[in-house]
Amino acid sequence: MRIRAYRAPHRRAYHNGLLAAILCLACSDDTGTRSGPGSAPTGPLFRDVTADSGIDFVHDAGKTAQKHLPETMGAGAAVCDVNGDGNLDLYFIQGGRLPGAGGRSKGVARIVVNRLFVGDGRGGFRDATDESGAAAHSGYGMGVAAGDANGDGHVDFYVTNFGPDVLLLGDGTGGFRDGTAEAGIYDGRWTTAALFFDPDGDGDLDLYVCGYVEVDVAHPPWCGDRRPGWRSTCHPDFFDGIPDRFWRNDGAGHFTDATVAAGLADSAGKGLGAAAFDFDDDGKLDLYVANDSVENRLWRGNGDGTFTDATLLSATGVNGSGATEAGMGIATGDVNEDGRIDLFITNFDDESNTLYRNDGDGFFSDVTAIAGLDAPSRLPVGFGAVLFDADLDGDLDLAVANGHILDNIRLYHDGKTHAQEPLFFTGDGAGRFELDREGAGDFVSEALVGRGLYTGDFDRDGRIDLVLTQNDGPARVYRNVGPERAYLALAGLPPGTRVTIELTDGTTRVREAGGQPSYLGVCEASVHVGLGTADVAGIRIRPPGKSEVELVLNARRPRGRFEVRRANGGFELFER
Repeated sequence: MRIRAYRAPHRRAYHNGLLAAILCLACSDDTGTRSGPGSAPTGPLFRDVTADSGIDFVHDAGKTAQKHLPETMGAGAAVCDVNGDGNLDLYFIQGGRLPGAGGRSKGVARIVVNRLFVGDGRGGFRDATDESGAAAHSGYGMGVAAGDANGDGHVDFYVTNFGPDVLLLGDGTGGFRDGTAEAGIYDGRWTTAALFFDPDGDGDLDLYVCGYVEVDVAHPPWCGDRRPGWRSTCHPDFFDGIPDRFWRNDGAGHFTDATVAAGLADSAGKGLGAAAFDFDDDGKLDLYVANDSVENRLWRGNGDGTFTDATLLSATGVNGSGATEAGMGIATGDVNEDGRIDLFITNFDDESNTLYRNDGDGFFSDVTAIAGLDAPSRLPVGFGAVLFDADLDGDLDLAVANGHILDNIRLYHDGKTHAQEPLFFTGDGAGRFELDREGAGDFVSEALVGRGLYTGDFDRDGRIDLVLTQNDGPARVYRNVGPERAYLALAGLPPGTRVTIELTDGTTRVREAGGQPSYLGVCEASVHVGLGTADVAGIRIRPPGKSEVELVLNARRPRGRFEVRRANGGFELFER
């Protein structure tokens, strides 16, 4: 159903130094759900519905007695709509037998493949792997990026592997074909995180791919004690890093290696996470890379597809003590509602996860301790992380998937375990978080070997659900059964689009579209904002590469789920 709307007259105004086109409001019936003012959750937020969801994916790491590092790092998943029906689907990345590895696999007795599950919009899923062609498996799977690689309006997948990567081109009906060769992409190294984004503002998506480390699986080093059963997975410090690559899209889906031309050749390698966001609010997408045990990197986008290293000045390469950490997962969001996008990075045990508060003017501060996130993250090994509004009160909350990389860690450290409970923190909107071991329900009730963690509203009830991937174990689906409150969800926006939502209580929410990367995957791309007890007073939209805030359309008190489409030089909202 189309919401009655019109293009607003352009009145000149200034917002954050940017020329803004201010919208007018048109009347519309309310959509969405509202609970009474001050209503609070009456029970746990999350319920494990894996058994009833139709998701039966089990990651098989193909583990061997040689304890190869790739066996313990995967794998990821993507949350997106592959067939255009408005419902979220799930694409899981599989492992299998490690190519070139000696020794006998403990698990894989058959060929295992990546799997696609199509959602019904009610929280149920159907395995569509065979019919979709999405089972392409040219290597040992690690991660996935989702985006429109060839400009045809359909979701495509870039799959990273220990071995040659694969670009799967979607046809918009849920079908996929291998388009790697025609795209001109070849990468046979060990790659991990990948990211589609538009750093030059030309409307097509370029691709960033993280390289990890050089591993010779035919001649693995021995790490750990020589006693039987004590062999351990080697730390990444034992291996040389693999540089990242940046692939520029010509607009028709053909990519060229532009790493050097873009100014990105000086990468340390050992990358496990990549996120695109506009940290300095200049309308140009920037790039952050989380590296394992070496300095993380923040690259300021120049708006023309080139980048300038902003790591040192921004203070985001190391923690507040000046130490490098084992950067893995990334979550981005405005945790203190000051209009600036902050950074959260997961790390290894005996380190803390790190929250970098965006202080503006290109500077960040490590506020992990004062935010309440230091002590709870010292024991577990963090991987996937997401910032999202779990209870629809308007403030961002935080969830983290944990799991050690050593399956025999108990032999070396009393009190440390391979499987570890996830963590959930409620945010107060001022940048502080409180660990919640009871209110999060099933999400924190079981020790898992967690890796990826992703958000999506799988049953279209406005409450954000979670899916968690494990290393060498089954995926988990958690339905959000928290309070029903008013919300606004905007789909169809290009990755990196900044959305500013003004509420009737005088507060403002700033979000960026495109889906958080978490670890080795991607979350639902929609902007999703809990309204609490307020209503929407105005919306401003800024696509990537546009210094002008271009909002043209709104409806009075819009609530619920909408698709944003370009029309008549501006945007229109369509109810979904």
